[in-house]
Amino acid sequence: MIDLAESVTDIDIESVATGGEGVGHRADGRTLFVAGALPGERVRVEITESRRRHDRGVVSQVLRPAPARRPPPCPHVARGCGGCDWQHVDEPTQRDLRLRIVADALRRIGRIPDPPLVCGPPGAAGSGRTTVRAGVIDGRAGFRRRRSHEIVAVDSCLVTHPAAEAVLVDSGFGPAEEVVVRVGARTGDRLVVASPTAAGVAAPDGVRVVGADELAAGTRAWIHEEVAGRRWRVSARSFFQASPEGAEALVAAVGRGVDRLGPDPGGRLVDLCAGVGLFAGSIGRDWAEVTAVEPSRSAVADVRHNLGRDGARVVRAPLDRWRPSRADLVIADPPRAGLGRAGVERVVATGAAALVLVSCDVGSLGRDAGLLAAAGYRLVSAEVLDLFPQTSHVEVVSAFAR
Repeated sequence: MIDLAESVTDIDIESVATGGEGVGHRADGRTLFVAGALPGERVRVEITESRRRHDRGVVSQVLRPAPARRPPPCPHVARGCGGCDWQHVDEPTQRDLRLRIVADALRRIGRIPDPPLVCGPPGAAGSGRTTVRAGVIDGRAGFRRRRSHEIVAVDSCLVTHPAAEAVLVDSGFGPAEEVVVRVGARTGDRLVVASPTAAGVAAPDGVRVVGADELAAGTRAWIHEEVAGRRWRVSARSFFQASPEGAEALVAAVGRGVDRLGPDPGGRLVDLCAGVGLFAGSIGRDWAEVTAVEPSRSAVADVRHNLGRDGARVVRAPLDRWRPSRADLVIADPPRAGLGRAGVERVVATGAAALVLVSCDVGSLGRDAGLLAAAGYRLVSAEVLDLFPQTSHVEVVSAFAR
């Protein structure tokens, strides 16, 4: 329980934590994580959570601002929208903080004393996300407050592609509890998945609406997108990057990672957690043999559709149950949980001398880097990408040599 007499405190912010919060220490030495605070600032903090080893809070007043602080460019931040946690940070500092977060995770969790970081090219600030998950309140789309289930309805979104924003704003979502909007920025396809059902949802003309209950019963729905010179089918339940520009940035970064390792493309490539086949169908074009491994039923159907003429071998299996085949290069793009011990064991079992790992969670990256180091892989580079402006979300493409 929080002592109300001590629910407000002034503190100096020393660093930034995974997840984007500022980090300081209270007079008794307890660590305090502060949402909305930047390194170098002195802030007044309202304590919202107290645990055995640390406290959490939010900035109630900035007593000494950092030079990088700015007024949030989106008006919904002031109304409590928690969709973008770094709107108060200028873009160059956002990139610098992401580098700090990755370096800290690799040193502290991965036990890599001097991680070879590479700063990727700046991302496209502004509208861009073509897949958006939103809550629904009174039939309108909105985003949750930070660390809350409460939904703040919005009539615009700074970081969403205009085609997806129009669907969010112009639709009536009726009794739905949650919606996922997916658009093909380069094809014009538009899709809404409403949960638990699409009954009562009214979307603009040309938008396909399907209920989560229909998908569970076997209904198929998808959009198409164009990335890296190819047209990709992306089913309603299949993972795809948040924008075509982001997908192309990842393909380019993975290609740079492969170049740093220098494997022979005349050999065998394994694409683990292949999604709809993005890396197998782009990087894999130059390889003699390609195997795509993916657990999702819908994504496997997409891979087979997307790569049907490429001759790639497609295997549907969870990473921890896949029977490894020999490889010269492994590209892995696991979910937030990362490879884990089982995934690292599968990579090792391929005998691959080169691994390019795409990580969307720095904690799992640090753990995986440590496991890979223990298995005989050396971290050659960790390229930090700027794919999600205005947020602390980090995407890292790491190259490991055995």
